[in-house]
Amino acid sequence: MQYKLQPELLIRFGENGRKQTMQDTLYNLKYLSESVQMKSPLLFANYMTWLRTLLAGHKVTTEEIAVNLRCMMEAIKQQIKPELCELILPIVDDALKQVSLPLAESMSLLGTDPYLVDEARQYTELLLRGDRHTASAMIMNIQQRISIEDIYLHIFQKSQYEIGRLWQTNQINVAQEHYCTAATQMIMSQLYPYIFSVARNGRQMVAACVGEELHEIGLRMVCDFFEMDGWDTYYLGANVPKRSVIDSIIDKQADIMAISATMSFHVYLVKELIDDIRNHEQSCHTKIIVGGLPFNIDPELWKSVGADGHAYNAKDAISQARELMKVT
Repeated sequence: MQYKLQPELLIRFGENGRKQTMQDTLYNLKYLSESVQMKSPLLFANYMTWLRTLLAGHKVTTEEIAVNLRCMMEAIKQQIKPELCELILPIVDDALKQVSLPLAESMSLLGTDPYLVDEARQYTELLLRGDRHTASAMIMNIQQRISIEDIYLHIFQKSQYEIGRLWQTNQINVAQEHYCTAATQMIMSQLYPYIFSVARNGRQMVAACVGEELHEIGLRMVCDFFEMDGWDTYYLGANVPKRSVIDSIIDKQADIMAISATMSFHVYLVKELIDDIRNHEQSCHTKIIVGGLPFNIDPELWKSVGADGHAYNAKDAISQARELMKVT
């Protein structure tokens, strides 16, 4: 439908561009579906804003994105029952209004907080040059005078956000993004002797990402913060069967279950996992904290999935856990 309205797209981007547009549209529908299921218009509107910035780096205009959305609305009207359209179309319309706003200039995320900003910038530059050995030596030197918690929040986290922004704006490629993330995970592991030296408090935490999540570093940071607070953690990674998650909760007698989702179209999987945990007599009393980008976008979303709380970052997760466990 869009290529009939804008035949010049085929000239500008070729047949591969048309296939990519088809793939992007399928992703749009996945994000829209999740937004409808969870009754959260913010999820789809935020995704379209993110996509607009991404596609701008590939010379796709705002009007072309708007045409795609309008075509999607028309196709939905043709294919979906009217009563369901009443739920879907306002969400698409909100996203259409959002992408019509002026595109904000993409600014470095390293300068948003002045604390350790020079160290975060130097660390990021070293990773972008492919020099993980010097980056590692830098962190090991810094940890002698700065807490590991501050290194995580003000160097690693800032750097990861900036790396993500550079990829989104087409300033680095996906291989560079993967390298920087892998390097940070490796450097985090070098700090483990200091992290695991803390006295244990007898509490247990199990952590997992839902779906085929590739962004696991945030939840690893959460686990490390819990370890530094004296908890014993059991990190399951991504795409673990629900039955295995419940078995782990029961086996470890977990006080807290931490669930992370980075992709908005995985939020419903979080709800299904929580429902299964709640429905099992041996895991139903475990407190559940959720985190990840979708829950930061919509601060009320954690209630919709049935969690006991939501954490914006690793430090906040500790505060949430203490509050849920009534620990000072």
